[in-house]
Amino acid sequence: MRLPANRDNIQHCAILLKAGEIVAIPSETVYGLAANATDESAVRRIFRVKGRPLMDPLICHFSSLEAVSAYALVSSQMEILAEAFWPGALTIVTQKRDRIPDIVTAGLPSVAVRIPSQPTFRSLLSAVDFPLAAPSANPFSYISPSSASQVEQTLGQKIPAILDDGPSTIGIESTILDLRNPNCPAVLRHGPVLPEELEQVLKLQVENKVPIVSANKKGDPDTQLAPGGMNRHYSPNTELVLLQHGSSEKISYHPEAAYLLIQRPAVNEPNRDNLFWLSEDGDLPIVARNLFSMLQKLDHLGYKKIVIERCPEEGVGTAINDRLERAAAKAR
Repeated sequence: MRLPANRDNIQHCAILLKAGEIVAIPSETVYGLAANATDESAVRRIFRVKGRPLMDPLICHFSSLEAVSAYALVSSQMEILAEAFWPGALTIVTQKRDRIPDIVTAGLPSVAVRIPSQPTFRSLLSAVDFPLAAPSANPFSYISPSSASQVEQTLGQKIPAILDDGPSTIGIESTILDLRNPNCPAVLRHGPVLPEELEQVLKLQVENKVPIVSANKKGDPDTQLAPGGMNRHYSPNTELVLLQHGSSEKISYHPEAAYLLIQRPAVNEPNRDNLFWLSEDGDLPIVARNLFSMLQKLDHLGYKKIVIERCPEEGVGTAINDRLERAAAKAR
């Protein structure tokens, strides 16, 4: 059931969460599927509804840094980053305390934590006395939802409530930074907060060449350190083919394929029913905001494949390209 994001409905969702239910919630990044992070049964329901493997850890969301400190180690580096980026689209991996059950962290001694900025999400966090574990509110490996209607299409029959507060303002998932080793902060997932911004705040060299690290205390390569590391992820059901940035003029258009460009084509481009774009002028934050919603739209239009242009490898374009590469990866 989709519920407008007002005070009564936020309180209703808080009651559901306290009772061990799961609800879909808006976030500035994408819509999430939330549960009480301290309730193992509720968290297990997230995995079951999404079809998500238990080796894929969840992000825990908090209302304040003080709240984080009750469940995870807060280092001096983390305090510096919190001052600069929280509330916001940065997730930090740090040592967990025993109050976070192992199912949330895939058995790892570390936990991914974030303080969101989205007002409805923050109000919901203030209405409960526990953190919320919340991955994206979609079937596992499918396109992340950036609106309540997209959640309703895929999970609406499986969950009691979807808080609707309009489209997500960012449109892609948070940046994940590993702070377990204070001498070597590492970006595990690229996102809206850029490596150079983190480097400037920390005054350290941030590793941004390998966006995903997979490891755990047992050395099991099948358990991930952070969400979003699967080879195939964010994927439409329709075959996705990537096009090099700036090569749209070389496209040989086929009527059974959809073509999705980063920006509106030149005025002399012929009108085509199967040609789409993500922004008017190539503005990358706008591209990110529109990416998942457009992919979901095209996935339901019956095309045999979707051909999408990559972004330039700069700014948030690196994060967008990471999503596209995983979305286009072949299942193994």
